[in-house]
Amino acid sequence: MEWASPEDEKLPLTQDRQHAPSVITPLSGWVCEEYWGTGSTRGFAAAGQPIEILIKRINAYYYYAAFPRVAPEDMEAAGKHAEETVKALIPTYADRWENEWLPELKGYHRTWDSFDLAGASDDDLLAHLEWTFETYVRIWDIHMEVTVGYMTAPSMFDDLYEDLFGSEHALDSYTLLQGFENASLKAAAELWSIANTDMSDELRSLILKTPSTDLVSTLNSSQSGNEFLARLRTYLGEYGKRSDNIVELMDPSWVEDPTIAFDNLKNYLDDGAEDPDVHRDRLVTEREKAVAGARDKLSAYPAPIQEQFEGLLSSAQHGHRIQEDHNWWIDQMGTHQVRHVFLEFGRRLAASGAIGHRDDIFFLLGNEIKDEISSYSASDFSETIAQRKTYVDKWSKVPAPVHLGTDYGPRPDGPYSRALGRFFGGSPPPADPGRPDVIKGFPGSPGKFTGTARVIIKLSDAGRLGKGEILVTPTTAPPWTPLFSTAGGIVTDTGGPLSHCAIVAREYGLPAVVGTGMATSVIQDGQQIEVNGDSGEVRVI
Repeated sequence: MEWASPEDEKLPLTQDRQHAPSVITPLSGWVCEEYWGTGSTRGFAAAGQPIEILIKRINAYYYYAAFPRVAPEDMEAAGKHAEETVKALIPTYADRWENEWLPELKGYHRTWDSFDLAGASDDDLLAHLEWTFETYVRIWDIHMEVTVGYMTAPSMFDDLYEDLFGSEHALDSYTLLQGFENASLKAAAELWSIANTDMSDELRSLILKTPSTDLVSTLNSSQSGNEFLARLRTYLGEYGKRSDNIVELMDPSWVEDPTIAFDNLKNYLDDGAEDPDVHRDRLVTEREKAVAGARDKLSAYPAPIQEQFEGLLSSAQHGHRIQEDHNWWIDQMGTHQVRHVFLEFGRRLAASGAIGHRDDIFFLLGNEIKDEISSYSASDFSETIAQRKTYVDKWSKVPAPVHLGTDYGPRPDGPYSRALGRFFGGSPPPADPGRPDVIKGFPGSPGKFTGTARVIIKLSDAGRLGKGEILVTPTTAPPWTPLFSTAGGIVTDTGGPLSHCAIVAREYGLPAVVGTGMATSVIQDGQQIEVNGDSGEVRVI
């Protein structure tokens, strides 16, 4: 098979496995290309970063390019302006998130939630779709502006910490940032509360023994089961507007398919499970001790150095929290809202016979959907959809090249460029020919752990992860957080020390190696492996 070339072969396109490790449907790609990229570019501009984002769906995979918006001769001046803007943003972004951006996002979600999709006329539904597109651009505008703040602050704090105290222990600075509540941890704590509510031994046994896919129908057959389901549905109404990833619109949210929530619930019913609040209290104690130790070492330093440390410490602590919270409100819930708007179009086109099933809507493009509804035509998309499904299936069997187009080398150095490197991780260290049993990545969370590897590609397979097994996966996102209470260690193909996986692994005290580039294709399910989160190495035993 020949790989399609980018329209402009001079652009360095990267297959973003950290956000979309698998093939995506045509509609998901269309939305990302048309609106996600536009909003991201606006957000970078608002944060003073001369970066343009281009997103392309190539052979069914998600690719992006981040390239300068200025001419080569203007790069030096633009770089200085970008650094000055970042340093001005860092002290203010947390306040802006709480008092400006988050209230705005909540308002958009209230509008989405209150709109009567099923009861709207076709014209009103089309108008709501246009509002959704405009809003999607805006929330990704917010996303990228706040991302520059929350990502750069911990990165700059790490630089300062290393300058002050040395780099002997690469991840020490992050101990001072742990133990703050965020949306993902709050959702996990609420699920723990449900798992530990008063229930009969009979109901507990029923939940544990019944396959998660059958639990709704099984619980519906008894009064105690119905009462438990009612509590779970309340939980899903508040915390279930999320799915496996943030790109694929076809993935159902937990509120639609509670199977993954049931899998996580069963983990919390395990006799060895730990109360998340107890665990967080321990993290807070460790953080406070680390902060006090750093301040003690700095007591003899000049006041400006101490002030710089305290300012960056506060901004960096907000960074880890807002990294999770922004994902909750934008990446996860935003995808959920857009998905449900399109599902209503799918229902109407299926009723008219234009498509065979509601979910076939994800194999059409946005302009095709709008034209069909607005023209009141009686098209038959069955052949088009069949061809596109065949296309997706064909390319899903072909590993995607990481890079397409021309590679111009690393970005110019700067605070945000360094932060991006710590988030995405970059190319893993070269293999050591003398140690063929070792896979190299980056230190994500300190410590060593030996156990059984459980290779899990999609969150829907999370039920296979046993207590104390090592989760080996391409990437993780906030909905994966409850799995960290079950795993004994984590290994990922993607990411760096500021990735979601690394941050949450540190919150749970799990050794983690991230950004190996190959773990899921090299490590076999069930193998014994050793994870060394200090050195960034995984040894196959």
